[in-house]
Amino acid sequence: MEHELIALARPENTRGNKQQLRKNGMIPAIVYGKNIGNLAIAVDAVQIKKILNESGSNALISMKVKENGRTKKYKVLIKAMQRDPVRRDLIHLDFHQVSVKDRVHATVPLHLEGTPAGVLGGGTLAHLARRVEVECQADRIPDALVVDISGLEIGDTLNMADLKLPDGVKILEDPAVPVVTVMAAERPEAETEVPAPEEPGVKEGKEL
Repeated sequence: MEHELIALARPENTRGNKQQLRKNGMIPAIVYGKNIGNLAIAVDAVQIKKILNESGSNALISMKVKENGRTKKYKVLIKAMQRDPVRRDLIHLDFHQVSVKDRVHATVPLHLEGTPAGVLGGGTLAHLARRVEVECQADRIPDALVVDISGLEIGDTLNMADLKLPDGVKILEDPAVPVVTVMAAERPEAETEVPAPEEPGVKEGKEL
């Protein structure tokens, strides 16, 4: 899914200017690429949060940059986000200008689907990898990779090589890296019976 985002070129790059932009509901940003160089911009905080909520940080964005009464359009991806360490609000963004024909690298979340048969039989699921690095065209970055784990039995492991990928998407991870495994549940150690101590002055078969 492609999103639209309006950006304003900002000639000033001072700390005071950035703070004023944030007070006005804008987020300072940089967009860079072979056809644009490095351009300081500002984007609407509500718009970018909506894009992130709908498609995550891998969203392909059609950016309209307004500068000196002119508007230029670029396809961009979010390459870096900076957040306030306390409030966790977005305070700066880096965008990378791309072509939809470019092959790019992206980190995509793995979403598990189903309950393994081995877990229903008493096993335990270990989720070992939650994201995967992929390469694909800029307009084919998946929001997530869905992994069906319902058929896994106790002792089964699903590796990177087992993931089903959309057309044109290539995994950049070691194929042998495990994603999930189903293990047998640990059995509690058997309690060792301790013989009760003999009562003082009493011995078996004898009377005092």
